[in-house]
Amino acid sequence: MKKEFFKKVKREAKDVLMTFVAAIISVVALHTFVIPANFASSGIDGLCTILYEITGLNMGWFKLMINLPLLVLAWIFLNKKYVFYVMFFTILDSVGVIVLEQVNFFVFVPESLTMVEVVGFRLIAAIFSGVMMGICIGIMLKLGYSSGGVDIVACLVHKIKPHFNVERIISVCAYTIVAISYFVYWDLTSILLSIIQIFVAEWTIAGLLRRDRFAIEVKVVTKEPEKIRDEIIYKLKHSATIVKGQGMYSGEDTFLVLTVMNSRDIPDFMKTMKKHPETFVYFSDGVRVQGEFHFSEEKEGGRVDAYQ
Repeated sequence: MKKEFFKKVKREAKDVLMTFVAAIISVVALHTFVIPANFASSGIDGLCTILYEITGLNMGWFKLMINLPLLVLAWIFLNKKYVFYVMFFTILDSVGVIVLEQVNFFVFVPESLTMVEVVGFRLIAAIFSGVMMGICIGIMLKLGYSSGGVDIVACLVHKIKPHFNVERIISVCAYTIVAISYFVYWDLTSILLSIIQIFVAEWTIAGLLRRDRFAIEVKVVTKEPEKIRDEIIYKLKHSATIVKGQGMYSGEDTFLVLTVMNSRDIPDFMKTMKKHPETFVYFSDGVRVQGEFHFSEEKEGGRVDAYQ
């Protein structure tokens, strides 16, 4: 019991430390590269950058004002531990941007440059901020959390409409904010820099998660698939295929549950499987999938949608 307690404390301490590191990376990327290069970052950061450009007020304050109401909603509807870490990240990230401006921390793009040099510096700023933001988001996703903002919006929408793809919602929000930024900067270059940053960040995240926008194939060996059926379908919102088999050594009947899911779902899935120690789980990265598989079922008077 004592050993398990210290193991849990160690794991939580590691999560806190990695969240702190992710927040610092985000703060440096925004202050050093994004703000002086005059383009909107992706997601809520992009919206805050736009508001900073319009008002001159440090974007850290806008990050707090926008994220806090979202976090309150998330606390009501989403997993409390997830919200705690997102809140911890958001506060560190927002306060960090405010502090770096106050102490005149280093910025990458100086003001006294020719037009050609400014374009070059802005391009480098977009690329390196994309790498840093990708590392930041990748760290949070590996921990099973997120960096907040549009991720919270996507999770809330997904809670109401489980068949909606989370990544698709995030992408729509991100590119909508980038499109809006044109009417603030009135500069097509700023739009292109934003798109470059988003693409670089996505590739960096893909590299960290080793998935490159592929699905993850999950296989569960169990003697009682009905025990995990509701967990997979109604909690994780995925469908699955059950194959009946036989243990080679024992000769006993067994079942193989096959499903595919996004890497974002893996932390919750593994937590669910820990409730069933009799199961054996293994997965394969980088599985290409085609098509969307839906079913609807009436349960307890309400419609339940699941997808694979």
